[in-house]
Amino acid sequence: MNTITPNQQTPIEHLLATYHDYLLQVAGLQPSTCRRWTFFARQFLKAKVKPKASHLDLAALDWRKIGDFFQAQAKSHSPARMQAMGTGLRSFFRYLCFSGRHPQDLSNTIPRIADPGREDLAEYLSLAQLQQVLQTAAGRTVAERRQRAVLLCLARLGLRAAEVAQLNLDDVDWRGGLIRITRTKGRQERLLPLPHDLGQALARYLRHRPQGATCRRIFLSLRDAGPVGANTISVLAVWALKQAAIGCARPGAHIFRHTVASHLVQKGASLKAVADWLGHRNLSTTQLYAKVDLPLLRTVAQPWPCPEVPS
Repeated sequence: MNTITPNQQTPIEHLLATYHDYLLQVAGLQPSTCRRWTFFARQFLKAKVKPKASHLDLAALDWRKIGDFFQAQAKSHSPARMQAMGTGLRSFFRYLCFSGRHPQDLSNTIPRIADPGREDLAEYLSLAQLQQVLQTAAGRTVAERRQRAVLLCLARLGLRAAEVAQLNLDDVDWRGGLIRITRTKGRQERLLPLPHDLGQALARYLRHRPQGATCRRIFLSLRDAGPVGANTISVLAVWALKQAAIGCARPGAHIFRHTVASHLVQKGASLKAVADWLGHRNLSTTQLYAKVDLPLLRTVAQPWPCPEVPS
């Protein structure tokens, strides 16, 4: 198999390689995000820059070319896809300006894409429903002990499926009652309290983990004692919801994350506190949960004006 050396790369691919390295090494984004944003940048460059030119005339890029590109893409892509593309290309144009490849920051010329679907309330479980789900794993067998520990990681801490799957034995501070989340989406380490019931569930599972396991991951496959992935965590969450006879539009691990955030807001936690708990890098991501604070909304709602009835 032939490999392409840096000297053989086209100018576009060389630029994209340096951009990808910047996202990965400097911005500290997840590899999947780096690949996705690099893909969007490649789409734009191949549409608006001569791909076979020996030199990229990046200074010629302006708001007109950006607008034309987005209008063309919007004909065949959903609003959600266009939002993701806009986010990626804003990052790319900030990089071009930051690295001196373009005299202006064109990121603010990228149109904002409205997506009515994002205005919906976050779907979450009530306290009674949450208890129903937790009761699906009594903790008698190794599989049930693992299931209960996984569900409590989701239901008490609001972790992402990948964060649960990547928990290591060294991440749990038993004496201090803390758990360290290090392998996060935004690569921002955070320290969370270890609830008593979660600590108990983890201890019970670890005492009966597959024998001879050498992996430091907490949650292992019952078949080969290898580490489980995020997909397995999501499957366990879906199974528990089904066993509890709880229907939801998007069953999976993420509904527990929404549940933790929604309950925190309803108890009076600030959006900043919720963002720190969940590991959101941008507070705007957390603003969705402000809509579930129904008691607060009732206090600010004004009564509907009624016409006066003449006496």
